[in-house]
Amino acid sequence: MLQIQTSINDARMPVFIFPHEERNTYIVSIPDMNFSLEYSRDLSEADQAEEIILHLFNMMDEETCESVARDITRATSTK
Repeated sequence: MLQIQTSINDARMPVFIFPHEERNTYIVSIPDMNFSLEYSRDLSEADQAEEIILHLFNMMDEETCESVARDITRATSTK
C-alpha cells in the first residue's frame, strides 16, 4: 500500500493507494473525505487521472480534482 499526501482546500490529507493484484486495479481512499474509488491499472496515466477527476468532481472544484488526480497518478506511475 502507498500512502501519499495531497492538498484539498488548503488542508493536507492522506491518500491511501492499494494495488489490488488479483483484480489488476488500484483502490484509492481519502478517509478524511469519505471517498474511495477502484479503477483499472491497465488505463493510461491520462485515463486514470480522468477517472479520478470524474469521481471527485461532485465533491470539489475542477482545479482541486485535477491536482488530487495528478498527485495520485504520479504516485502510481512510479510503482
